[in-house]
Amino acid sequence: MLKPFKITYTKTIILYLGILVFLNACATVNVSSLIGGRHKHDYAQNFESMQTYNLNPAPAVLAANKDYIFIQNSGAQLAIENAMAGKKIRKERHLMPDFKLNYYFTGKQGISTGQLNQLFNYNLGLAWDDIYGTGKGIANNSHHFSGQTFIIDFVSRNNNRLIWRGSAPTGISLDDNENDIRTSLDKAIEVILDPFPPENNFESLKSPVFNE
Repeated sequence: MLKPFKITYTKTIILYLGILVFLNACATVNVSSLIGGRHKHDYAQNFESMQTYNLNPAPAVLAANKDYIFIQNSGAQLAIENAMAGKKIRKERHLMPDFKLNYYFTGKQGISTGQLNQLFNYNLGLAWDDIYGTGKGIANNSHHFSGQTFIIDFVSRNNNRLIWRGSAPTGISLDDNENDIRTSLDKAIEVILDPFPPENNFESLKSPVFNE
């Protein structure tokens, strides 16, 4: 015959703590894949002076890409615009913006930095992600972005020079429902844009400057 289970004070505390741990795990499961967002930038750029942006038109090869079409239809552009508005950075459609923006979704295959830079025909410059200006940052190496990664690039307004890049894994699958896709995408974009703008590294950049 089974003995009746007596709930003691100690057992109650243990049970309560166990429930808290479980609920916390449930609450964070959707964002756990976003830990480790990757951010790189041009140390010689004055990001603090940037107040306006616009999106670059997608290259023809990208506009026909099924993964890009999928992420567009999932509300990627609107999510970016909302996040930028939250940072008080305004989308400028008519006048020359302070910088331009590209975004990319790697789908299942992933992509290397070299392929991504070639796709957008970036001018990498010399000071990119290198405080000493030797050009040995992420834009010039063979780093591989894994599948289901969302990437946002900021480029200079005149010469298409890559000046900032952020990325985060999303865990998004084409088979996911619409709400899950949008939730994961919103969280990835939040992780990507959270550290923008980075602080200026040189005193000479404390006053507003423009990219030429």
